[in-house]
Amino acid sequence: MKYLPLAILPLVFSFLGWSNSQTPEPSRLIVLSETFVDIHILWHQDEPLSQLGDWLKALKIRFELSDNGIWFETPNKVSCFWAKDSTKVDVGGQTVDVNPLQQQEGSFWVPIVSLARLLGLKAIVNAEKRTVKLVSSLQSVEAKRTELGWLVTLTFSYPLPNFPKTGTLHQPERAYADFAGAAIEQVNLPELKDATPLTGLRLGQFTDEPPVVRFVADASEPVLIRVAGKELTEEGSERWHLLIQPETKPKQWFGQIFLKENEAMKAVILILGRLESGIALKQVGKSVTVSLPEKPIFNHHLAISGDGIIESVSVDTEGVGTRLTISLREPATAHWQFEGNEGIAVLIEALSNRAKQIRLIVVDAGHGGKDPGAMSPPSQDKPRLVEKELTLDIAFRLKRLLEQAGYKVLMTRTDDTYVPLPTRVTIANSVQAHAFVSVHLNSYPYPGGQWGTEVYYWTPQSYPLAESVYRHLLALLGRKGNGIRQRKLYVTRNTIMPSVLVESCYLNHPEEEELLRSEEFRERIALAICRGLMEFFGDLKELKPKGE
Repeated sequence: MKYLPLAILPLVFSFLGWSNSQTPEPSRLIVLSETFVDIHILWHQDEPLSQLGDWLKALKIRFELSDNGIWFETPNKVSCFWAKDSTKVDVGGQTVDVNPLQQQEGSFWVPIVSLARLLGLKAIVNAEKRTVKLVSSLQSVEAKRTELGWLVTLTFSYPLPNFPKTGTLHQPERAYADFAGAAIEQVNLPELKDATPLTGLRLGQFTDEPPVVRFVADASEPVLIRVAGKELTEEGSERWHLLIQPETKPKQWFGQIFLKENEAMKAVILILGRLESGIALKQVGKSVTVSLPEKPIFNHHLAISGDGIIESVSVDTEGVGTRLTISLREPATAHWQFEGNEGIAVLIEALSNRAKQIRLIVVDAGHGGKDPGAMSPPSQDKPRLVEKELTLDIAFRLKRLLEQAGYKVLMTRTDDTYVPLPTRVTIANSVQAHAFVSVHLNSYPYPGGQWGTEVYYWTPQSYPLAESVYRHLLALLGRKGNGIRQRKLYVTRNTIMPSVLVESCYLNHPEEEELLRSEEFRERIALAICRGLMEFFGDLKELKPKGE
């Protein structure tokens, strides 16, 4: 870890109002991007002191108290012991000068500036306003041209709490990245030669509270900017990598696979970069495989610890592209989605609720065999989508999710077979199923003339099921809600149990056709129907309607 001597640490004191008080005063402590108010601070002449508390969580520091001092461990696993009477602390083989810990009524008070020096933070103290800031210093900026675009690396003295916010602005063209919890040092920016489309780089302290450093890349034409990766150095600094590309025909790429969250009920894996095609997710039981069309630029961050839902992750970059294999501890649902400028998120959610009693659900994949159902318009570039194939795919996904939640499932067809409507009804009625769900996709006489979600029912006992499924479809798919409709459809009219027919979207609408080509979107359809069924049976907390 890199430590700065106090003489050169950019420490700002405002001596107005300074007092050598032995009485703690309510003060403001800004730790990276988080603000803590009414923190009790002793305003000593040497430097302010505070008790250890929740504010240390913002630094992701572990600590333990003893009678003789405090043991610390930093985010990069560097540890030290600060003895109560010591004026020097050994950290990672380096000796750092500190002011001694203070004790009042049996509690340790930590000199905040000395702690900042130990960690490589910048301390900004304003005694008059009773405010202390601990921020990460921007130490360097590097830039190099690659075959994908310009790779820019910014190094900070201490790990930042969040991903930077990235975006673009126009007239003039420029890309920016905002780093919360940071402050600027005297940094020499690299000179760009033959840097098209970039024309220059700039830095600024965008805001002081919260502290935000803004990096700007000026350009001669519209550009894109995304985070490509991050890494901790051996010295404890943190490097953030940005990739800037021309907006016109940018290449696909991904920089890093990053475990963002791994809790008992939910996990998120970020795939940083720009991938718009060639992504596939397959789940078999408690194993999830994600196939990516490119290889990563940087090493992955996938250290698994604790009892989160992800048990292990392996990354295979042999051959073409990259394959990510995720092993789960418990049954869960997995799907991927675009995550704005961050790239792609693989979301894994435990089935937090299970059936309170074993119920039988009949899942009916619409059409089949000689009856293809709706089809997408002909295209020279892409194969036509056929309703009978997609409904069977969604039905199998729904079956898996329901069985993971503790239900029994019977399908009216499991292959490309024509099953007459009376036979479908007979299957459901003969086994006395608890619910019947028919999976369909809609079409409109004029391609592109209609889009959105509809759920059909007939009997009064079926309306609550239709309403529950409809709400979950709107919540997970984000499509236009066309309503819950009562119609005399054969399968909903002649089944004796609560029955619905689901038309999740329009196969011959161009936007929804593209969505249906995605496995992730079809998984969301199945998940929405599953959650609607579970809520109907009281096995899932009710999702409150939010309007259409």
